[in-house]
Amino acid sequence: MLSLSQKVENLKVALTNLKPNDQGFAKSLCDQFAERGLSPKQEMWVDTMLERASPKQTVAVANLAPLVAMFEVAKGHQKTPAVLVKINDRSLRLSLAGSGARVPGSINVTSSGSFANRDWYGRVTQDGVFQPSNRFDSQTMTAVASALNALAVNPVEVAATYGHETGNCCFCGRELTDPRSVSVGYGPICADHWGLPWG
Repeated sequence: MLSLSQKVENLKVALTNLKPNDQGFAKSLCDQFAERGLSPKQEMWVDTMLERASPKQTVAVANLAPLVAMFEVAKGHQKTPAVLVKINDRSLRLSLAGSGARVPGSINVTSSGSFANRDWYGRVTQDGVFQPSNRFDSQTMTAVASALNALAVNPVEVAATYGHETGNCCFCGRELTDPRSVSVGYGPICADHWGLPWG
């Protein structure tokens, strides 16, 4: 993840990419950082200005139809469906964006952990395009895209692997105790809620 000083330097370079109304504000953030530092709220605005200044990148992933279908099924059973995956030591949380989100119906891709400490890596649109965040280096985003590819190719295997490695269901987070659920890698109720085979 980029340091604040790196972000400010990137913002200076990208000032001309901003709309005129944003350019003055972004420049004032850069100037204030050099003079006396920035508050946490101003640091957040640096991220926002960088996102506005950066061209929207897309990273192609495999056919996401199985993943999108899983979330569609889960919507009928859960208000806020989410799934945890762990691939190549990278833990991700995928959750469906609600009606009030910037892109309703898209799948938000974040780090796992508590809400306050999650990093937002980007979103997967309903047409299967990954729109990465501009806040992270290319190595991080390539790793995230690789994890999404693995999930898209075989969601059942990825869900089972998470359960086998962690001992918890990737959908509800509960500990797997039933021998059959331990074998499958997730529980029967979650299997039904997400339209996956079980048993």
